[in-house]
Amino acid sequence: MSETDRISELEGLSYFIDLDWFQESGRSFTVVVEHCLCLACKERLASEPEAMTSTSLIMNIRDCCSKASGFISPELPLLEKIFRLFLSNGDRSLSLAELIAQLSLYLDSPTSLSPQTIRRLLDNDQCYGFCRKP
Repeated sequence: MSETDRISELEGLSYFIDLDWFQESGRSFTVVVEHCLCLACKERLASEPEAMTSTSLIMNIRDCCSKASGFISPELPLLEKIFRLFLSNGDRSLSLAELIAQLSLYLDSPTSLSPQTIRRLLDNDQCYGFCRKP
């Protein structure tokens, strides 16, 4: 297999946020995602915490919070940017090529991203529940 074929194969790998991982790991998705919410959604969560399921939080972020200026800022750590990209896409699975294309909009030097680097980061994540799509 040529290097070009290996890169193409890597770019086709897809990932998503595995909500079950949070429960299995004894972590709270709500706590992890709360800092991504805009003020209006934080207030809604505070007033109706039982109505904010993981799915509704993702949809709120996709439809509301991700539209705010600075939702994904250049200053954020790379894994946080990736997490917010998944949230802004409604946790739709994204290929490494799609992730790199979207990330390049928020990086000073997007040429430094490779499919191998992003795959390694996602495969070794211990915080955000990234999971490779089978």
